[in-house]
Amino acid sequence: MLKRAFTLIELLVVIAIIAILAAILFPVFTQAKAAARKTEDISNFKQQGLGSAMYVNDNDNAYMLSNSGGPSIPGWGFGPPDTVPYQAISSYLKSEAITKCPNDPFTITQRIIDQCPYMSCTLANATPAQRSYAVGVRSNMGYNYEFFSPWRYIPSPRYVGSATVTESEVGQTSNALMFVNSIWDRKSGSGAITGGGNWVVETPCWRDANGNWLQPMAQYAPGTGDGTLWSYISNAGTSWFAQNDWLVYGGAWPMHNQKAVAGFAGLKDGHAIVMMADTSVKSRSISSLLKGCSPTGSQAARASNLDEFMWDLQ
Repeated sequence: MLKRAFTLIELLVVIAIIAILAAILFPVFTQAKAAARKTEDISNFKQQGLGSAMYVNDNDNAYMLSNSGGPSIPGWGFGPPDTVPYQAISSYLKSEAITKCPNDPFTITQRIIDQCPYMSCTLANATPAQRSYAVGVRSNMGYNYEFFSPWRYIPSPRYVGSATVTESEVGQTSNALMFVNSIWDRKSGSGAITGGGNWVVETPCWRDANGNWLQPMAQYAPGTGDGTLWSYISNAGTSWFAQNDWLVYGGAWPMHNQKAVAGFAGLKDGHAIVMMADTSVKSRSISSLLKGCSPTGSQAARASNLDEFMWDLQ
């Protein structure tokens, strides 16, 4: 009685077919995984939006402070007794995990460990307030603080904090960017993102077409307000396109649909998730964040079209 078996040629044919199918399906699986991560990030932003809306409703229609501030605060990002937006709305949210973009490799635990040196703590002995602050200050949802809660500094008597903005000051809530995907830092040489997210991001433009400070910054800017405004832009004039710096794109980052930028290690183009003041959530290309705005050139930092410019409150 003859026993049938696969010949070597038949085995090779089967292996070749499997290899072809894998080559076809692997990109599909990769795209599906990327789409799932993007969907998860959008869901996180929606939760943040709901939490923000409930906070505003419960606090006389005032938005979250970018930092609670006070006379004893050493500076922005140094921990309690200061607070950041995530802490203000944390009681409305399901978990601290929503602060992390699925595409950011830096874990929640790593963020706490990395932030603790600023607060004189360790992962083991961090207080609940220090842990909450570390998670919030390293959130991948960067707050558009210059428009929603400008930083203020008063040297004598010393005060470090931020200003309050209310819903009545926002002209078009559907076109006022409140939160966007952000990063904490980029590694020297490789340009890879590290440290988690950053609780605030920088606007690419902060003046109108005539060079006047936009509100609410104008209330605090030197020459037009009380002179207490403090920000990276007003002090250092940092370019929104500092490609080798962490502040490229103002600290915002294209976490999704990424593609490399030629000539700059680790720099990416792509899409970021944004949440508007009306709590709507969208995926926007990095280039679209510049609509109506000229971050460089003779009109640097000026918003030429306030109807298109999505960072301002007008």
